[in-house]
Amino acid sequence: MLDDVMVALDTVLPRLAAVTGTPGVAVAVATSTELRTTATGFADLGAGTPMTAETVAPAGSLAKPVTGLAFLRLVEEGVAGLDTPIDQLLPSGVRGLDPPPVTAAMLAAHQGGYYSDIVTATALDAPAEPILDYIRRRHEVGRAVEYGGALPLVTTPGAYAYSSFGVGVLGGAVEHLTGEPYGARVHKQVFATTGMTGTSIDDGTRNPWATGSPDRIADRATGYMAFGDWCLPSPPLRTAAYPGVGVHTSAADAGRLLQSLLRTARGDHGLVSPDSLTTMVTPRLARPSPHGVRSFAGLTFELADPELGDDWWWGHTAAFPWGFWWEARVWPHRDFAAVAVGNRWDMARFHNPAGRSAPGLAVEWAGRWAGSGAPGTDTLLDTDPRPRWTGPRPTPESSRWMGILAGERTHGLLGVTGPLPPAALTAMTDGAHCLGDADPRGWDPDAFVRGLEQARAVAPDPDALRALGESLGPAAALWMLECGASAAEMTMPVDFFARAPR
Repeated sequence: MLDDVMVALDTVLPRLAAVTGTPGVAVAVATSTELRTTATGFADLGAGTPMTAETVAPAGSLAKPVTGLAFLRLVEEGVAGLDTPIDQLLPSGVRGLDPPPVTAAMLAAHQGGYYSDIVTATALDAPAEPILDYIRRRHEVGRAVEYGGALPLVTTPGAYAYSSFGVGVLGGAVEHLTGEPYGARVHKQVFATTGMTGTSIDDGTRNPWATGSPDRIADRATGYMAFGDWCLPSPPLRTAAYPGVGVHTSAADAGRLLQSLLRTARGDHGLVSPDSLTTMVTPRLARPSPHGVRSFAGLTFELADPELGDDWWWGHTAAFPWGFWWEARVWPHRDFAAVAVGNRWDMARFHNPAGRSAPGLAVEWAGRWAGSGAPGTDTLLDTDPRPRWTGPRPTPESSRWMGILAGERTHGLLGVTGPLPPAALTAMTDGAHCLGDADPRGWDPDAFVRGLEQARAVAPDPDALRALGESLGPAAALWMLECGASAAEMTMPVDFFARAPR
């Protein structure tokens, strides 16, 4: 079965990367006894570095199941309980003087009553903040990070509200209960145990871009902010909520983790016991499900509808701003798992669902082929790897619009307060590349930097950023449509993260 799946993936992956405008894609697929990998395209367009299955990239929310596994180990050891109030597992007062009651399981299922705090990014050269200090400080502030705290940090627990911060609180409990730094704990218990030699947590104690030695810096992928087929390197950021979004790994290493879990799903005692894994992947409540596809929350895992039977899967979609998307799924009834990464973030749409991104489609199709048989290569003949979707040619004005969107996302949504380092700006402007046939002569790096500063000057005020987007007029709106937006407007997530409670 793996032979057929890999032949189909090797055939279709270059075309899949091309039509989605993704510079590079890497995939790992596994059964409980075998793991295979493939990749296409580039980890870095400027250097011409090929994407490989061992290329390290920020994997964002793939950290969440890692935190869940680390906590379930403590449950198995009798140190903690899933229904234990989280404040009994943390230093006294770290969540404030009178926090609403929340259990560990509620945090793991995104029922902890926290608004998003999706990444809480800081510039890469900013000092890392210990997770318990960060949790205490954020509760003292009492507001969500997005757009300067437009929403409160905490609301009534119980309803589903996806929150990286909430899983960060769970990771803080892991650190407090074990008496050792969270990153060191999961490195020892999860990464080393499963052979994930290229994986780390960006907690400030190690360089996630060069996990083996300083000369491995070339093993990293560059993320790209994409505007049609025009790609700019994403700003270098780290996250303070690293138990929720701070893992750096490769497709091959992530495949090793999924393979270990697949074995546990089939009865082996691995990172956790089979009973503990069953607890983690048992549906607890429904998640918001676009396109009419039902999905559910487990404990730090996302679950498909159990009514799918043998097609049922569990895993996680992951991303890191503004340049990486991942998809990871396990089909326990098929003895099959797949994970993929792509280094593109579509700035015109903000969110790339699994059915639209190259990693999502690669994993979705691989899982389908594992169950029903892979298509013959004669049905996959159109594999020309050249990008077919060419967006608008860059101009000085659209270069400024790109800067405004990058600044709105970075300084408004993520709350990065200071300017990006000059070296980072140079890397972004010098590293801009076109994937298709657009003439690059219209690209204006100075205009991009002016736009970035224009957004930073009014950030994080959501009303001011919204007004800035609207002031750009119909020319910018039509340009966004050319770049693939779903509506004629500057795609800004202000309304989602700064207005109505979810």
